Amino acid sequence: MAEKSERRELVFNSLDEAVADAERLAAGEVRTVGNHSFGQILEHLARTHDMASGKTAGPKMPWHMRMMMPLMKNSILNGPVKPGFKLPAKAEAYFWPDQEFDVQEALQHLRESVENYNKNGPLPVHPVFGKATKEQIDRLNRQHCAMHLSHVHPT
Repeated sequence: MAEKSERRELVFNSLDEAVADAERLAAGEVRTVGNHSFGQILEHLARTHDMASGKTAGPKMPWHMRMMMPLMKNSILNGPVKPGFKLPAKAEAYFWPDQEFDVQEALQHLRESVENYNKNGPLPVHPVFGKATKEQIDRLNRQHCAMHLSHVHPT
């Protein structure tokens, strides 16, 4: 897990800002800190937006996570998303497949997933965080993007 000092400080006011940051990074050479490549990070973010909008179902979370995560929602909303959270095995395999992704293809998937999310909005009941307002899910998604993209540095 990367130390905070190794990561860029990012705050996004919209998901479009996150996509713009990813596009700037993809236009040049980058280095990543942490456990994932830039292509993997982009694909991970795209898959989370696909799930939040209902475009794809994603894996069903174990019962204990479905009980715990809605309780943690407010603490996550009121602070930065912290790296290093370990997902259950099926979710890990879905959101972080053990393969490389072409940066341009993953970036296109991210663009499409954010466009779909912006057009159709999040599901009324988030698959991980339960009932939440659109504003809450938007904020969670922006913070999630900021945390993961903070691991990517232009060189």
